Amino acid sequence: MKIRANTEKAWKSGRIVHQRGYTNHIMKALIILTLLSIPLLTSGCTTNNKEDSITVLAAASLTEAFQELSHDFEAKYHIKVEPDFAGSNTLAIDIEHGAYADVYASADKKYMTALIKQGYVNKSVAFTRNKLVLVVPKANPANITSVTDLRRNVKLVIANRGVPVGIYTRKALLNLDSIYGNGFSNQVLSHVVSDGIDVKGVLTKVVMDEADAGFVYSSDAVTANGKVKVIELPENGGGVFPKYYIGILTGSKNKKDAKKFINFVLSPEGKKILKKYGFEAEK
Repeated sequence: MKIRANTEKAWKSGRIVHQRGYTNHIMKALIILTLLSIPLLTSGCTTNNKEDSITVLAAASLTEAFQELSHDFEAKYHIKVEPDFAGSNTLAIDIEHGAYADVYASADKKYMTALIKQGYVNKSVAFTRNKLVLVVPKANPANITSVTDLRRNVKLVIANRGVPVGIYTRKALLNLDSIYGNGFSNQVLSHVVSDGIDVKGVLTKVVMDEADAGFVYSSDAVTANGKVKVIELPENGGGVFPKYYIGILTGSKNKKDAKKFINFVLSPEGKKILKKYGFEAEK
């Protein structure tokens, strides 16, 4: 009863009303400060993310090598790398259609040149080479020991003509006409059972025994971890050594770190990783 009486007195004196009004003012001020701080915090986080990460679009054949390069680059510079791998032509089309990227690495100069002409890339540099080879399943059920065995009724898989390895495959076969006679390339191509895939798709079909042979890059054969046998092509005719090019996108919001990444790829450390995965030094 005493507490109740004191409360009634306080109400009458207006002290509780005053205290409640004071408390309300404090709460309103805290809410306003909190709301004002949210955009600042969000803006800060967004800026940091942009500054501390880069997006790299790279040819499918660079997958394993660039995954390790990205890992080591992140560890050394604390800059996150977000890689995306696909056919060089597919990535070029993505860029033309507005896909964001900081760095583009192509297995064919023509796609890089096209992007430079359109203003998507300022300049590029050749950073490594590859080599076209013929692979067969480890058990080699068709007993293929030379590219000339492709004249037989075998199941051959090649990449589609839109991706670099598909272009190089057809070029190599045409070159071999000078060694094995006109019509050799057409004879071999008549045994193709699948040609709508990229280089990783070709390798997968050979590893899974869905094909007797396939043309891939030397670097892809390395990543098969002994599940395929490699048959070299004659260098005086079928030897094809594609160069890879890398450049910074003009629309990059983080050109500084993009440049760091390219320098890392070109460094002795980067070249060592590329060599590990079957790539050759650029000449």
